[in-house]
Formats: sequence, C-alpha cells, structure tokens
Amino acid sequence: MLLWVWTVLASDASWLIVTLFWCVVGGAIALWVQRDMREHAGDFQRMAHDLESALRRNAADVYAIHARALAMFEEIEDEGACYAFELEGHRLVFITGQEFYEGARFPSLDFSLVYVLDERGDTVDMFIEKRGAKTVPARTIPAASKRALDLPEHLEVRPGRIDNLEATMRSASADARG
Repeated sequence: MLLWVWTVLASDASWLIVTLFWCVVGGAIALWVQRDMREHAGDFQRMAHDLESALRRNAADVYAIHARALAMFEEIEDEGACYAFELEGHRLVFITGQEFYEGARFPSLDFSLVYVLDERGDTVDMFIEKRGAKTVPARTIPAASKRALDLPEHLEVRPGRIDNLEATMRSASADARG
C-alpha cells in the first residue's frame, strides 16, 4: 500500500494506471510466494518434525577440540574449508566441510562441534561452540600441494604434527597403496 501511495504522489501517470501496475506486480509476487510456499511446505514440516524429535531425545554427539596449533588447507574449487588441528600426543584431527569457513571466532584452538541427534540417532543440526578466540593458522598448505596429499575424512584422527603435515599425509597415502 505504501509503495502505491508513493508512486501515485511521485508519478505523472494517472492513479488508475499506477493502481493497475501495482495490482499486476503485487499479484505476480503473491503467486510466486504461494508457489514457493507449496513447493517447500514439505521441507518445513520435515524440519519441524526433526527438531521436535531432537527435543524429545535431548542428546547430541559432541567433539571437543583443544588444540595446540592448526593448519589450513587452501580450498580447491568449492569443496569447503579444511583444517588440521594438532592435539596432545602428536595427533592431528581434520575438520572439513562447507560449514567451517572462517568467521569472527573460527578457526580457534578451543571449540566443540555439536551434532544434535533425533530419536533415530540421525544428525538434525550441527553447530560450533566457540570457546577460544580466532587463531591464525600456523601453516597454510597451498592448493597445489594439497592435490598430492591423501586428505582424511571429516573428524578423522591421524598421528602427526603440524610442522611435518605433508610428510605424514604422503606416508599415509603410500601405506594405503601398500
């Protein structure tokens, strides 16, 4: 309504033409929204059902990360972010995926990944509980070097250290080939 009033006041056209214009535009927008609502109604119902199931179960898988250092791998195409976090005992945990791009407080050396579970044990949602400040990676592995490495799966833990990451990942690749 407000746009119609502004257009009537600002335009040299007759109020009838302005009204006809906004009826056509408004009708098109209404039809578009209605189509989208029908198309996605099942998705919204499924999401609501999954969240209700998660509330009933009241459980989550939590992966607490308390790292000494981290390395970041440059992204190749649109594969998502990839980090290696060095844990105590010369172990590396790898965090990969679209949801792990840099933010105001991530990556950090102290955080948890919380996977909310429904009654079937399926993941409904994931969030990052950030406890530490954002940390600059000790190393950044270039995309060209990354291509030659055996990249682990998300949350996979391997022996190694940030300072010899490439050698560790190449030897794992060589061991796998036998």
